[in-house]
Amino acid sequence: MSTRSPAAALANPALVYPMRFWASITPMIVAAALPLSALAATDTGDSFQAERAQAKAETKSGAKPASDPDKNAEANSDTKSDRKPDDKAGDDSKKPSDNGGDKSNEKSGDKSDQKTSDKDEKKSDDKSDDFWSRKNLLGDIGVLRPALQQHGMTLAIVDTDEVLGNITGGRKQGTIYEGLTDLSLSIDFKPATRGILFSRAYQIRGRGLSANYLDNLNTMSGIEAQRTTRLVELWYEQHFDYWRIRIGQQTIGSEFLSPENSRLFVNGAFGWPTLPATDLPSGGPGYPLATPAVRVRVDPFEGLTLFTAVFNGDPTGAGVGGSQLADASGTAFRVGDGAFVISEIRYNEASSDHNPSYRLGGWYNTERFPDRHFDTAGLSLANPASNGKPLQHGGDYSLYASVDLPFLEPDSKTGFLLFARAMGAPGDRNLVNFYGDAGVSYVNPFGFEGDKIGLAVGYARVGQAARDLDADMARFNAKPFPVRSGEAVLELTYQHQLAGWWQVQPDFQYVINPGGGIPNPIAPSRRIGD
Repeated sequence: MSTRSPAAALANPALVYPMRFWASITPMIVAAALPLSALAATDTGDSFQAERAQAKAETKSGAKPASDPDKNAEANSDTKSDRKPDDKAGDDSKKPSDNGGDKSNEKSGDKSDQKTSDKDEKKSDDKSDDFWSRKNLLGDIGVLRPALQQHGMTLAIVDTDEVLGNITGGRKQGTIYEGLTDLSLSIDFKPATRGILFSRAYQIRGRGLSANYLDNLNTMSGIEAQRTTRLVELWYEQHFDYWRIRIGQQTIGSEFLSPENSRLFVNGAFGWPTLPATDLPSGGPGYPLATPAVRVRVDPFEGLTLFTAVFNGDPTGAGVGGSQLADASGTAFRVGDGAFVISEIRYNEASSDHNPSYRLGGWYNTERFPDRHFDTAGLSLANPASNGKPLQHGGDYSLYASVDLPFLEPDSKTGFLLFARAMGAPGDRNLVNFYGDAGVSYVNPFGFEGDKIGLAVGYARVGQAARDLDADMARFNAKPFPVRSGEAVLELTYQHQLAGWWQVQPDFQYVINPGGGIPNPIAPSRRIGD
């Protein structure tokens, strides 16, 4: 364990203050003043899009991209979202009921599940000539959006652009631009059948601040990813009375491990958390990756929802720490890489936005995972006599819990929203063996409807085996070598709704002990930072 004092850690932070703009289309950008792409999205008026809108908080406040990546295109132009992309598409715990009488929709653990599907039948009402009050940047695009809706089709385009800067600490200082265009198309087959076909693609550009400047664990942005244009999702979902099944290429979206009240924040860890993003092969099926999967949802009674999914065990086949570009196009449709199985139970009394929501779950991956300390002969990997081949462990697992606590005014969405989340995994095969975060936000501050202000903190702890290896590096090399401990991030953010289709979000982040205290490549005996 590191002997570094809290005072020493605070003396060596990375200080980041990005700013983001969004438009809905539903984009957001992190930075001072960048031109906003003139894209357009149709209203997400079907039952599926409402489901996807969970990835973005269901307030008229605006659009949020994910991950989720996950922490985007899921943004519903009717229900403006918060901000993760991935990862930000899909928690259908917020899905409204079908015309066919899908009672499971009325029983899900979130209030938005109780919405009716009258949107499926109504034509687009986004015909305002007022550029600033319309719901989408290009309005109805003539007759295109109403025509698509009449055939059960919903096209959504969300553009997110960010400028982020690191002014101290990390590997080096500087400023980056990154952007994400999130394009999706859904087809609702009602009344012929209670099924939905969904496809989604990302165009990812720019450079990430974490990868290029910080080398930290808690990725600075929910849309940071390696540059490419990729297919993300392509699946079909069939609804029955109290359950539904989804088959095809999927991302984990916001259906698992994702407190709703955390989705305001820019840092990627508040979407797809640092523990699975670091420990799973290829980072798991979180933003920007997807993989073939089968997901089942059951709504046994009002307020209780059960989710179980089986994903291919490695989205790209690149293994733990592998590159996202091992499947740059997202069209490998890999199977046979073991299995990643995840289950979650969710409870929200009376399915009300004014009541707490509780989530408890766990996951297991059947792939093999290298030991972080010992080789196959039982020697430390830092020992000069080591064969350099890490001991292999069969499988990996984690348990997690989270809670959303609303403190809203009666019959209003104004008030405080709190969240907390924690998870753990074995320390012998995982770089991060514990992750926890918590935060609070206030909706409609200063009398601005749709705005949000929030403060959150996240902490990722480096596992014991990795810390022991650091200590051995110092012992066998007979020279100082930093022993990693953990990394914390503090974020203060404000989301402002400039228009029904446009958000701006200035953001400040403060990283303590980047990378858990990794060596500075210029001076390996010292930790990264100033």
